[in-house]
Amino acid sequence: MLISLSSGNYDIVASGQAFLFSKEDDFRIDIQADKGFTFSLTLNFVEDESVKRDMQVKTHENEIVLTCLNFENTGAGLKEPVKLAEIDGRGLYFVFWSYLEGKASRSVKYTIFAEKSEKE
Repeated sequence: MLISLSSGNYDIVASGQAFLFSKEDDFRIDIQADKGFTFSLTLNFVEDESVKRDMQVKTHENEIVLTCLNFENTGAGLKEPVKLAEIDGRGLYFVFWSYLEGKASRSVKYTIFAEKSEKE
């Protein structure tokens, strides 16, 4: 049986939920695209006294780092998918939502989308 997932004009290429080893640990997704292109997406979760929720994005060579500041237990994440890359003319997008489960373990739900090709 072959199952394909999509939403609007986008194929869902990966989707899941992960519990991190500890609530402060990073969440890393290594992506190997076609033709040998690889990159990593890392979510860092940082708490500070400011209580202000924020997200900072940094890129370095083949790594994208999203630093998530004060993503506490009520849940926080991206309100809409963000573009990560363009691979073979198709945009690759990412969205996630993070929760603290029981204030002890961090849960991250995520989806990665790819624009449908012109051929479809």
